Amino acid sequence: MLSLEKKFPKGKGRFVLFSHPDCLLHRVREDHPETPARLESILHGCAALPASLPLSFQVPPPATVAQLQLVHEEKYLLNLEAACRQRDPLFMTPDNHICPDTFRAVLAAAGCALALGETLLENGAGFALVRPPGHHAGRKSAEGFCFVNHIALAIETIRQRQPAANFLVVDFDVHHGNGIDYIYYNDPTVFYYSLHGTPDHIYPHSGYVHETGHGPGAGFTCNITLPLETSGDEWLRRFTDNLDHAVRKIQPDYILVGAGFDAHYQDPFGVMKVEDRHFLRAVRLIRETAWDHCGGKAGFFLEGGYSTAVLERLVPEIITILASGADSPFCPP
Repeated sequence: MLSLEKKFPKGKGRFVLFSHPDCLLHRVREDHPETPARLESILHGCAALPASLPLSFQVPPPATVAQLQLVHEEKYLLNLEAACRQRDPLFMTPDNHICPDTFRAVLAAAGCALALGETLLENGAGFALVRPPGHHAGRKSAEGFCFVNHIALAIETIRQRQPAANFLVVDFDVHHGNGIDYIYYNDPTVFYYSLHGTPDHIYPHSGYVHETGHGPGAGFTCNITLPLETSGDEWLRRFTDNLDHAVRKIQPDYILVGAGFDAHYQDPFGVMKVEDRHFLRAVRLIRETAWDHCGGKAGFFLEGGYSTAVLERLVPEIITILASGADSPFCPP
């Protein structure tokens, strides 16, 4: 990571990449799909990006337990820390394997989320390249490989200084981000828009179309469900058709993106048939939307995606789109 910091130094107006070497410390059983190789492959791909790109690669300090309490209950966090220290093999669910260094990785990933929130506050944009992922984590629950909710941490970081801000969360991971959805299910200032596989057949078996928010938040959740083996063209059509509705409803000051790539046809989960070009078009659309509606303030957070080959080539290409181009938020017309 030191070489990436040197190649892509800090600078005004640059698209910021956040990561931390401690994110690689979370290592569990060999057959578990959420491996350090996921992040290593992305960083390897980023190392091949041209130095001329307006990028800044930064390694922020890990979060503290106190900072995580912006979203999560203290008892939950201390129990997670204790489980790692005691070398427990699991935490709360069979999916959430842990090791003695898992809590260090969690704090490092959360520090990147907090730093991205601060960058958005300063009218910047960026991508948190982190693991473990976060969109399934609730205020006091770990599930689906997730322990703390990175998007929620960024939202609450921004709210400390801009309590009246409106947020659009766009989640295109193939799995419903039940953690982020339900944290803000009653909140009319956070619109959660998710495009995911049918809950009848895909974990976490939530995020049905009829789940649209509750109380003051009614109408501020949009869950679009797709059948198994949905084509990339249909995935992109549904993504595009519903994004405009979300934007008009919330009028966002910030756009936060749960960037999961497990809908890709080469992903080992084999759920859908989305191709590189479909993801790239979706990212271009998000970039254009961010520039048109909130001054380019868009933050991307790595979620799922378990093909290292896909991640190594696709995520750097997405970063290139976000950091360059005549119609980029960072190169205003």
